[in-house]
Amino acid sequence: MKKIYLLTLFFGSLLFTSNLSAQNLIDFWNGYDKATGSYAVGETSKAKYWGWSTVPATADQNWIEANGTSSIRYMDDIPGIDPGRILYIRWDGVVNTSGKYYLRLDTINSTKLIGGHAYTFTWTYAWNSNASAPNLNVTVATAKDGTGVISPIKVEGEDVTISGNSTIFPTLPTSRSFRTGKLTFLAPHDGTYYLAFGANTASLCVIRDLSLVDEGDSYAGLLELQNQTDQLSLGDLSGVSSDITLPTVGTKPEVSISWESNYPDIIDATGKVTQPAKYNRVVTLTATLSMTFNDEVFTSNKVFTAMVLGVVPTPMEIAQWDFNSDAITFNDGVIQVTDTKSGFVGTMKNEAKIRTIGNTTQFNVLDLGNGTGYFDMGTEIGRAVYSLTNYSISGFFRIDETYPFLNSNGNFYWTFSNSDDIDADRNGYIIGSLKNQGVNVANYWNLNNTSTNADANAPVGQWHHITYVQLGNTGTVYIDGVQVAQNENMNSIPAFLLPKEGKNGTDYNWLGRSNYKNDVYLRQTLLYDFRLLSEPLSETDINWDYLNVGETLGLLNAAYAENPNYIAAELFNEQENLVLGDLNALTDNITLPTQGSLDPTISISWSSHSDLISPTGEVTRPDYFNFTDTLTATLFKNGQFVIKKFPFTVIANEGTTFTNDLLVRYDFSDFDSDTTVTDVAEKKFKGVIKNDALVLTMGLTDKYQVLSLGDSIGYFDMGEEMGKVLYHLEDYTISAYYRIDPSYEEIGSPGNFLWNLSNSDDLMGIKTGAIIIKLNDQEYSITPENYTTHQSISYNNAAIPGSWHNLTFTQSGNTGILYFDGMPVAINDAMTYLPINTLRAKGQLGTLYNWIGRSSYKSDVYLRNTLVYDFRIYKKALTEAEIQTSELNVGATLAALNTAFDEGLSGLKKIEDSAYEVYTVGGAIRINGLKGTEKVAIYDISGRQLNMVNTNMDSFNVRKGIYIVRINNFATKVIVR
Repeated sequence: MKKIYLLTLFFGSLLFTSNLSAQNLIDFWNGYDKATGSYAVGETSKAKYWGWSTVPATADQNWIEANGTSSIRYMDDIPGIDPGRILYIRWDGVVNTSGKYYLRLDTINSTKLIGGHAYTFTWTYAWNSNASAPNLNVTVATAKDGTGVISPIKVEGEDVTISGNSTIFPTLPTSRSFRTGKLTFLAPHDGTYYLAFGANTASLCVIRDLSLVDEGDSYAGLLELQNQTDQLSLGDLSGVSSDITLPTVGTKPEVSISWESNYPDIIDATGKVTQPAKYNRVVTLTATLSMTFNDEVFTSNKVFTAMVLGVVPTPMEIAQWDFNSDAITFNDGVIQVTDTKSGFVGTMKNEAKIRTIGNTTQFNVLDLGNGTGYFDMGTEIGRAVYSLTNYSISGFFRIDETYPFLNSNGNFYWTFSNSDDIDADRNGYIIGSLKNQGVNVANYWNLNNTSTNADANAPVGQWHHITYVQLGNTGTVYIDGVQVAQNENMNSIPAFLLPKEGKNGTDYNWLGRSNYKNDVYLRQTLLYDFRLLSEPLSETDINWDYLNVGETLGLLNAAYAENPNYIAAELFNEQENLVLGDLNALTDNITLPTQGSLDPTISISWSSHSDLISPTGEVTRPDYFNFTDTLTATLFKNGQFVIKKFPFTVIANEGTTFTNDLLVRYDFSDFDSDTTVTDVAEKKFKGVIKNDALVLTMGLTDKYQVLSLGDSIGYFDMGEEMGKVLYHLEDYTISAYYRIDPSYEEIGSPGNFLWNLSNSDDLMGIKTGAIIIKLNDQEYSITPENYTTHQSISYNNAAIPGSWHNLTFTQSGNTGILYFDGMPVAINDAMTYLPINTLRAKGQLGTLYNWIGRSSYKSDVYLRNTLVYDFRIYKKALTEAEIQTSELNVGATLAALNTAFDEGLSGLKKIEDSAYEVYTVGGAIRINGLKGTEKVAIYDISGRQLNMVNTNMDSFNVRKGIYIVRINNFATKVIVR
């Protein structure tokens, strides 16, 4: 039977009949000079003199002398690496993951490779640092630009594989962990050849011990396979609209051909074509040619790209937003603008709006505002972006001269992206930045990234224009019609790079916003006449025939100078005329006009807190408190608008207001033995025990229900409904008791919140305000955002473990007082942040995240090994006397709590419900199942805790008697005889 081998899977040994000696044909690769018998030093020790080059060629300046301190260089006798010379080769600089390193194989040894001979390349390689361990890919080519690729006929090495015409050499994830690999290829003709090296991460790698050996002509018969591969052609595939012929045999019958398509729904493996309904699509067809040689089957691959025309092809003019009045709609407070070429509908987001400039000649322009305003072009345009090969993107802009953040990362004019969080997804985009006046097409900033930019901030203070043109592999940037940057290696083409499985186009298509979440928005900037075309514009097109940039810039600057923000008089008249009557005590629905009474062409939309007044005037009365807010009218015409605000108060539902000063009290006495705790003040708010938190009973004589937070991520969620009281507090009191176990060692760590009353569960990311008190320094704080803008008052001491304590905060006017165990320990007379004016978040009626034992900063620790009792909120500031005696009675309560604790706790889970086993043997208590992280405690019958030197042991010697064994929140009784 014939042996069948795929070329890409052939790892067996080859027998070569040649008598050639195993001479290394590239012994010069590391700067070794045979004439001197030593390595090159000084200027001539730069690797570029020893056969190495790069794409992009601009990296030439980064080749430095051997043993330098940076860039691309040889190094000698590196500590931790076997003696000898290595080459640092990197993809984290000018050469990135879209670039290549090339080694010419006949640089010093001038003998050309011989046609019909097989050659084996061997090397040793490792990841050194930066990014992550890459897959290195090596390709044999007949030209330095990577063309004339030769398929390998054999590869060797751990995890080494063939992908298409490249050999993939994965590196190990441990720095400087070397691997050795080989590839063998067949030279089809005499001549010059190159090895091309690439990587898929922005890493610094180490290579050494490169060699190339002539293996002779034993595989010359495979030249027919190479010739057939070279000759295989499908003709013109630039505008496919009907089925194509995919041959299944070569020009000689011994060569068979099979086909694979990356989009078989568009072109299948037989050549059947199904045109996309709309927009062109690039399809990659891979031919696998097979040939039997010496009873073995070898294969070679050839890749073709076909542009399949859509039933509705990609138009030359894909989109244009000039923001003319007839393209603008205003519905329910949302401004949308339709482009003039394809009907794409874009939406103003956040502060973005239309502004009219000029009196005589007027232009509607996009005003991005000074916050997070941007223009969302929608998803449909992204389908066209997937078809781009040669294309142009252009638009006018005016950056205000006072804008201070133009040099910050971001400031994107346009973004066409597969992800709104490219740091997480790294799956492709086109961006145009005014920070550097350039364009990047990439999967990520260090992954297949090609860029054309002027490396300078865009000009400010006047109107300007930017155009990017892609023609073939050349990208060109024009500012005001003048070329400012060009890159002839702009080879990340959207139609090839951007399409991803499961997507029909880029989903995130924006003006003014970056797809990197930490980047700044483009602000204090006006935009006009943004265009996307599927054709490359010429300099003449830009300046005269098509865009006429110079003339338009003159008109824009003149209009801005005449009136930078024109508002029609009829809008101001209607604004003045708009009245609603008395809104100070609303209980019923109100009438909100939707058009002007003086000018009915003016549309009016309304916005407010939708839980109080809807856009149509429906009033919903809140519970507990009257609620004051603002109703905003937006009067709109021809892209211009003015607003008018109306303060209002909605009266609380009858029978829901508080009759006492005590608003909330969770003393854990009303517990349903499952997870729900009910507050014992007026409104019976419901809270939920979370994770491994428990409610325990403490004491024998006087019993107390207390919250045990456990030793992990236990906490008590007091519920969203309770948070509604926070939005109405002016003078107020918050108080709670706590007991930290002496075994708790992380009380000084960030976090350890006794209480957290917050609008956000991630205050670092969503900065919308909170009231907190933390026990690592016993500090109370209130903030409208997060810790960066808080007002606070602190005892400046970590909480004391081993006994019960009380913390109480009172606010009266602008004076905040912090009490520890009933005694005032800190006073702040400048506490101007009151919950009623500080905490209110848009769209909420109260704080949403009201927790005991958990922080609203995600990286903080939970409060652990702590008991909590009697959390209260009052709508008045308790006096010192009320705290110490009549109301809270702190002193007496602390004494009673400490006595009850000494009498013991109950309510722990049974050991039988855990993975642990507790038993006695030979006068010892034994525990099975410990992992070493548990908290273990043993108590005698009187409730005293035994002093154990090591609580992580699984055997404890004790006297005869009855004991309680506690492991975390599990407990059992044992008798030792």
